[in-house]
Amino acid sequence: MQARMEGYILEIKFKPEPEKKDTGAGTSPEEKTAGTEENVSAAEIAEQTAETAGTEEPEAEKLAETEENVTEKSVGIKRRRRSKKSPVTDSEINGEDGAAGVGKSDRPEESHSGKSGGSRDMGGTEGFENSGEDAIVETVGEAVEKKPMRLWQKILLGAGAVVLAVMLTFGFSIWREYSRTESTEGNPVEVTIEEGSSTRQVAQELKDAGVIRYETAFLMKIYFSDNRGKLRYGTFALNDGMCLDDVIAALVTGGAQKEEQSFTIPEGYSIPMIAEKLENEGVMSQDEFLTAVKNAAANFQYADVLPAADQVFYQLEGYIFPDTYYLSEDMTGDELVAKILDEFLNKFDEQRQQEAANLGMSVEEVLIRASLVQKETERPEEYPMVAGVINNRLAQNMRLQFDSTVVYAMSEGMYGVERVLYDHLEIDSPYNTYKNDGLPVGPICSPSLEAIDGVLHPAEHNYLYFQTDQVKNDGSNLYFETYEEHAAAAATTENPSASSDQTQETTAAPDAAQ
Repeated sequence: MQARMEGYILEIKFKPEPEKKDTGAGTSPEEKTAGTEENVSAAEIAEQTAETAGTEEPEAEKLAETEENVTEKSVGIKRRRRSKKSPVTDSEINGEDGAAGVGKSDRPEESHSGKSGGSRDMGGTEGFENSGEDAIVETVGEAVEKKPMRLWQKILLGAGAVVLAVMLTFGFSIWREYSRTESTEGNPVEVTIEEGSSTRQVAQELKDAGVIRYETAFLMKIYFSDNRGKLRYGTFALNDGMCLDDVIAALVTGGAQKEEQSFTIPEGYSIPMIAEKLENEGVMSQDEFLTAVKNAAANFQYADVLPAADQVFYQLEGYIFPDTYYLSEDMTGDELVAKILDEFLNKFDEQRQQEAANLGMSVEEVLIRASLVQKETERPEEYPMVAGVINNRLAQNMRLQFDSTVVYAMSEGMYGVERVLYDHLEIDSPYNTYKNDGLPVGPICSPSLEAIDGVLHPAEHNYLYFQTDQVKNDGSNLYFETYEEHAAAAATTENPSASSDQTQETTAAPDAAQ
């Protein structure tokens, strides 16, 4: 009796006491016996106590099951938090509960033992927790499992690796040139730096000449030094084995700069006039220059449009571009002519070539017209006007009758004729526009770039005549649409002219020969 009571008391201590209902089943034995008569027998008390214990034990088991369900659901929640891909459902938990329930029903003799029942409940919870942990580990392993790479991912990864390798190689090469401090024996290289060139342009010239390999290394060397803005222009004798420090030192100090002199070709000069100027300034003899000019025509880029050598004085007349050139002390005639022709090709670029093609003109025709414009007016703003007069006269099959063509033919390009006389107009030459229709056989001087552009962009008007404005006497011209207007204006001037250069000693009208 006492042992059963103690077992009951111990089980109440491990399990929370359930809420007691006012049914009499949950009242203690002492309260029960207090309201009964003193003559109740010991057998009746034992029977009442057994009934009370029987009522409390099922309620305690229900409470234990509730705790077990709460624990199991907590484990399921943790498992769902750790892996959303493979959550543990309530059905799986309930299935484990069912298995545990079957274990209880197999041993009914332990259902009335408080200690044994408590041990069994805790053991079942630990087993569930262990199985839950195994499920969590398995679920996490599935979440981090790597998928095989797709083909495009492999290609992208491989391309990235190649680009990175190239960048590293290129960067290392630049750094190696940048950090090299000792020069080696190399091949001599002559480099010309034009006046006004930027540091980047200098780097490009050095790379093109083979002195340096990477422009970036040279620019970095300049930037991180005290030589910014100190590079000189001119012609330098370098070699392709020099380190960057020595290259920069040569360009800054001028230690490798060749002795040179400048030579200017004025606008409107002809080839024989240029040759005379070279000799007078001590650069080279006339014969050396003129021979070089004749030899260069055969291999010139526009050789196919040049006039025949036996029809003109110089095939390259008009191509010797007027500009200032820097000449080394030992420069030959062939080198000078090559330098000048390169400058012309740079100036007559693809845009001007396309503009000439749009007008239906070859390079030769553009230079012929530009040389006439250059000689017929001293004012660059009138270049398009004179070009328009040429277009209008040719469109009406009128001879140009420009005195400049007669003077060129008479002097073989030396000019210097003060006045054009009637007899001069009769000279038999393909340059003479008084006796020949259309344009002269070739250019009559070296036209400026502005004169070339005036031909490529002529003014549109109806003028057929022009003459020098003797009143202003500033090199400008007066333009007329009819011969009568032109003749009337010529009569009022001190030195009337039939065309831009004609004087009283020439023909009376620019179209008298027609």
